[in-house]
Amino acid sequence: MTSQHPDTCAVVVDQENRKIYEFRKTILVNQVTRDAEKIGNSFDKIHGDDLQKISEQFAFCLALLTSGMIKASKENDDLRIACGELLSNALNSLAATTHLIRGGFVLQPGIIIRSCYESLAVVLHLMQNQTDLDDYKNHKFDSPRAITSAKHVFPPYGKLYGFFSNEFTHIGKLHKQVTTIREYTENDDALSANIMFISAGVWMAYVTCELTFLDVVALPRYWSEVSVDTPSHSAYCYNPSPEEKTWMEGFLNIPNAP
Repeated sequence: MTSQHPDTCAVVVDQENRKIYEFRKTILVNQVTRDAEKIGNSFDKIHGDDLQKISEQFAFCLALLTSGMIKASKENDDLRIACGELLSNALNSLAATTHLIRGGFVLQPGIIIRSCYESLAVVLHLMQNQTDLDDYKNHKFDSPRAITSAKHVFPPYGKLYGFFSNEFTHIGKLHKQVTTIREYTENDDALSANIMFISAGVWMAYVTCELTFLDVVALPRYWSEVSVDTPSHSAYCYNPSPEEKTWMEGFLNIPNAP
């Protein structure tokens, strides 16, 4: 085959299957621009409404984070500043994951989502174990320890993290085959799973942010103060109302909301 296209850089011939593959120098550019736009349009048709709902909760979380960081910075609150940085990066990771999925990538987002979930766990750990802040700041903190702490203070974290791990193992089967970057169709299991993971990540980010910056929250949705024996100390427990749990079931698309 002699190609007339000036951008062609390689031609591969599969004689057994009687196919010819032509590779152009603009393949990556086209994939992240022209092709991504087509894939994004197919995503919007299927999950556009879901993305709007996720975006709304993302905005609530970012607003709370911004308010909390203003106060923490003014008071030189090193603990909450550190937690706020983690939360900010976690939200950026969720935004990046959404961008990847909308562009047609269903395998790679799991890596970023796992990192996001673990960042939230570190925040939940530091809010319980504030003496570990120095180790964290000096890069001596073993972040996997935080998973147990997160499960302790925020029980749904364990359920959702476990669900993610199980589903990610299932999606991991995609590693053993070519995952085509293509326009989406209805009933795409990998796409649906990724949407659920993003929804859970945004929701967990909000719950974690609310605990971190409770002092700027007029009406907490998820945390209630409990009595403690130590004077001048406060304690809180995860305690969403029945109405909040009903909302969670719809947002997370999980029956019997945690």
